[in-house]
Amino acid sequence: MSTLSLISIGPGDLDYMLPAAMGALRRADVIIGYQIYLDQLRKLIAPHQELISSQLGQEVQRATHAIDLASQGKNVAMVSSGDIGIYAMASPIFDVLREREWSGSEPHVEVFPGVSAIQATAAQIGAPLGHDFCTISLSDLLTPWPVIQKRVKAAAWGDFVIGFYNPRSKKRDWQLGWAMDVLRDFRPGETPVVIARNVTRPDEDISVVTLADFDPTVVDMFTLVLVGNSQSYVLADKVATPRGYTEKGQPRVTDGASTQGEHDILSYPVSLTQLTGKMATVIGGGPVATRKVRGLLSVGANVMVVSPDLTDTLQSLLDEGHITWLSRKYETQDIDGATIVFAATNERDVNREIGEVCNRHNILCSVADAPKEGSFHSMAVHRGEDVVLAVGTQGETPGKAKQVRNQLRWLLDQ
Repeated sequence: MSTLSLISIGPGDLDYMLPAAMGALRRADVIIGYQIYLDQLRKLIAPHQELISSQLGQEVQRATHAIDLASQGKNVAMVSSGDIGIYAMASPIFDVLREREWSGSEPHVEVFPGVSAIQATAAQIGAPLGHDFCTISLSDLLTPWPVIQKRVKAAAWGDFVIGFYNPRSKKRDWQLGWAMDVLRDFRPGETPVVIARNVTRPDEDISVVTLADFDPTVVDMFTLVLVGNSQSYVLADKVATPRGYTEKGQPRVTDGASTQGEHDILSYPVSLTQLTGKMATVIGGGPVATRKVRGLLSVGANVMVVSPDLTDTLQSLLDEGHITWLSRKYETQDIDGATIVFAATNERDVNREIGEVCNRHNILCSVADAPKEGSFHSMAVHRGEDVVLAVGTQGETPGKAKQVRNQLRWLLDQ
């Protein structure tokens, strides 16, 4: 009986090709594959073996040809890099067999597994796959983009370690950036990202960056991008993911743990919806102050900014007449007449002083870098057509509040 062998050749270096796959390759009369794979196998191919190459995008034709030759009595080897069952030729082979109502014989089909790119990358960089992980192809040639979007969001929500295959091409250059923006809504900025190009090959290049600093323009189709989960960490240039959620950043119950009592800080959630015409003073002109100003404008407040400098966004709002500006450092009289004040400078002592002055004058005040010094703190807010969602963490971990807000927002959008 003839055999159609579906052979995994590994990520590149033939030392990663499994012995069983090598044995099946040697028994073949015909070897079929993409030309670059055949070139990798040259030293394993005997003179009597027939080679048939094809181009990318001809997967169905390649599968059909292989099945036809095997049905004629030849032992055929179909080869693919990595693992032939992962984004490779095993699936098209079985699709064609299904169309032909294959009975399980004629030809006999064997699949030989291999080391995938994500496994090889993981081995080179440490232990990033120590917990649940998934792979997502960003190519929309065979999968509709809306389906890919759902998968990226679901994997982000589920805190999976994610391996992005086919991450970026010349014609498809924005999808990876979009996916990383989604992940930034769910994971800390310091989450490690592994960029692995041509892993195990002579020109292998592997680097580790943070999610916050990741630049998609350095990635191409020969690259695997591996993003850690919320617990993944870097250790001596290696990346690892704990097997559980107690190793990093998780609460532990100790003998001294306290329950809610008289020393707890209690808060009352407030939604400010009617600030139209009210004076709001924002002291500071950086990114934090910018966020506060935009929120205040959205509820109709008259906003005055006190700062020697402004961000580009604040300058645009000033040019358009949406805010007023005192171009100098804070002075005590700046809070006079204000209904609400935000202390958002980059000077700790100044922010503390603003909080103290506002407390003495019974003015609502938010101190950006020390929420307990003010009388309120801002929550992470999402405004929809029929719902306003606010998430707070007593001002202690605004990044976590933003992460939870984004997760809930995603659920509302489903």
